[in-house]
Amino acid sequence: MRLGVARYHDIAEALRGAITRGFYERGSQLPSERELSEEFDVAPGTIRQALGELETEGVLASRRGSRRTVVGEPRAAATFEEFRSFAQWASSRGRVPAGHVISAVWQDASPLDLEELRLPTAARVFCVVRVRLLDGSAIMVERTRYRDSVGTEVERIPSDCPSVTAWLAATANITFSRAEHQFSACPARAEDARLLEVRRGSPLLMHKRVSFSRDGLPLEWSVDRYVAGTIRLVVDNSLTANALRWE
Repeated sequence: MRLGVARYHDIAEALRGAITRGFYERGSQLPSERELSEEFDVAPGTIRQALGELETEGVLASRRGSRRTVVGEPRAAATFEEFRSFAQWASSRGRVPAGHVISAVWQDASPLDLEELRLPTAARVFCVVRVRLLDGSAIMVERTRYRDSVGTEVERIPSDCPSVTAWLAATANITFSRAEHQFSACPARAEDARLLEVRRGSPLLMHKRVSFSRDGLPLEWSVDRYVAGTIRLVVDNSLTANALRWE
């Protein structure tokens, strides 16, 4: 049992795993509440809570007097690495990520850089503009600004490197451990329209991200703009689960 997690959550997670692995297929019935309570050595009420969680998520359905039936697949939330890294997210979905750098320059930190990265007044930041491709099509413009300690490493990365995140972790021992995300809609500006081959003013999904080290130091901040209809942000919301994932 995981420390600080109610027992029925652990049981629900175990059942999700069994369904995902195909032990219980769609249309099949789970064992009875009594059988499950014996298997997990808990009271029937705990089993009912676990099954109720899966019903709320749309994985199970029930009818009075019958066992729960599997009606859907558990939908896993993206891992932190997938959610932070475009390349890792795309690869995990069987898609082909790519990208090319439009510009990579050092600049004096702007007031917004000072605020987002908690920098001293005279600091510089390394600024990278990159177009991201998915299966050969341009879907996103990424504008990332790195504090100097990270920027010196990013400057060494080959321009065709598919994943900056993976490269930094493997070669520079720089790991992003937490990120803050904000999402909104915006019209395509002239440069975005040209790089993404859409009309100026076309709707884009804007994703602002600030990434932190393990000790809470902001390492980078980025504003990414996605072509409408190429990616979705999905929130599974229930009484017991609020999973955020890309689709």
